[in-house]
Amino acid sequence: MADEKSGEQSLAADALALFVKSQEQAVQVATDTLRKIRSMALTGVSAPDELLKQVAELSGAVTGLAGSATGVAGAVAQPLQDFIVQQRQLVETIARFASAQAELSLVVAEFAQRQAATVAALEKVTSPVLGLLGTREDAS
Repeated sequence: MADEKSGEQSLAADALALFVKSQEQAVQVATDTLRKIRSMALTGVSAPDELLKQVAELSGAVTGLAGSATGVAGAVAQPLQDFIVQQRQLVETIARFASAQAELSLVVAEFAQRQAATVAALEKVTSPVLGLLGTREDAS
């Protein structure tokens, strides 16, 4: 169980690290592309191939970012799904416990009624004798 949690945490950490790295790369490529576009706008477009290359790199970085975001979502979703399943199992266990407690309370209530009947019968049987002996106590 501990190894499974450790593996899930490692998977989440790896996915998060990949996501952060992809974000950093995407920001860097976007910054470089915008800097080149600005530079070309100021000096005139002299290298359209370079601009196309930068836009392609930006597109690749955005695609990588989307892929890593999916990895992070998957790494977070599975432990969350496991947690929900465990909570459902807990609900079922608590419901079974409540049912058992209800049955037990019926048994205890029946026992209390039988005990009360036994005490009443003993009082009827012993009342005349105790009354003659003068040791009869008042019920409290």
